[in-house]
Amino acid sequence: MKKVFVLSLALAGAAVVAAAIAQNSPVTIQYATWDESRRPVDEKVIKAFEASHPNIKVKYNIVPWDAYWQKAAAMTAGGVTFDVMWMDLNNLPFYVSQGALEPLDMTAAEKKVIPAATLAPYQTSSGKVYGFPLGPQAVSVYVNRDLFKKRGVPVPTKSWTWDQMLAAAQKLTFMDGNKKIWGINGQDLQIDLEYGMSFFYTFGGTTIIKKTATGYVANLDSSFKSTAQKLYDLIFKYHVAPSTKEVTQAGYQIFLAGQMGIYIEGTWMTGVLNGNPKLNWSYAPFPTLKAGDKPRASSSAHALVIPKGAKEKAGALEFARYVTTAVDAQKLISNNGLLATNADAFKSQYSKSLPGRNAEVILEQLKTGVIINSDVRLVSNLPEVLGAMNTAFNLAWTGNGKLEDAIKKASTDMDVLLKQAKVLEFK
Repeated sequence: MKKVFVLSLALAGAAVVAAAIAQNSPVTIQYATWDESRRPVDEKVIKAFEASHPNIKVKYNIVPWDAYWQKAAAMTAGGVTFDVMWMDLNNLPFYVSQGALEPLDMTAAEKKVIPAATLAPYQTSSGKVYGFPLGPQAVSVYVNRDLFKKRGVPVPTKSWTWDQMLAAAQKLTFMDGNKKIWGINGQDLQIDLEYGMSFFYTFGGTTIIKKTATGYVANLDSSFKSTAQKLYDLIFKYHVAPSTKEVTQAGYQIFLAGQMGIYIEGTWMTGVLNGNPKLNWSYAPFPTLKAGDKPRASSSAHALVIPKGAKEKAGALEFARYVTTAVDAQKLISNNGLLATNADAFKSQYSKSLPGRNAEVILEQLKTGVIINSDVRLVSNLPEVLGAMNTAFNLAWTGNGKLEDAIKKASTDMDVLLKQAKVLEFK
């Protein structure tokens, strides 16, 4: 109750701005995101916002990932842009350094309510805030309880290790009549993606890019290599995960069809999985290397930003503030199976929205998780460096190259780009 009360006080100032907007003619703000999976919840939040802000209408734009960043380029080119946009940490510092984003008016009380670790990547040392953080989107483990029961595998609810997960995946890989059942997804677990990186962090990894006295270098160390090998072996040694040559469907489609026992993705997939009422799924703990260890699975710290070129900045600020901090919005988000900005403050609503799904394990996981790439977000060409890394590992994960060669190529290509990198000005 205390946190909610503080948040209510924080929004008192926002109410003054809203009242001022209400006296003017109606405005329409353009809101853009790339995340189609959130559409049902986003539409409910938008409807609630418009009901409480009758003079502000929201035009909802879902833009595919690649096209989204082409649109975002208009922020630096001075062209037409959206009023409120989703932003990720890989791109944020560049847009800030180019003066393409508005610093946002966030009260001291709001800053106290939003978890410090979530806000920190969007806040400069001088206290300026360039993004209102959205709820964390955590890498998570889903299991098909019917398949676990059928194969006599206990469903983990509190903790399990990598070896236990591998043993489960082996038992869960079998022929059911003329259908192949797979133990776990493998293509999604490519080492450089957030899912694979979650294993890297959990197994003791720290960073993939190291700061030196003269700049940056790739840091694909022994921990990275051993983690990559474990994930690669799921496909090519143990054959518990399908290769791209064996299936054409995405991992979520196979799991959704009831033909995969373990599926590792993100918490944003709950709405998609709930779309199949016959699928008896639940969350499982993220596996650790040794019993007793704490998982350090990654989460994406996306935020809502307002471009300098936005036409309706006042309305955009109200919307961004409402989505990320308003009590009504946070309850609505939590009640629909997504994590609120301050997930811990709304944990009861979140758990109740997913009855019997073991959602509590996700809330525990967040306490020791890692915000992916927050440590290297100021590398000026970070998206290009990560792109080169992804290209190298795609060769191995699609069966078109050896893992050791992919590691060498990724490290070499990353270092070439990192020699050109600068520390972005974030002020």
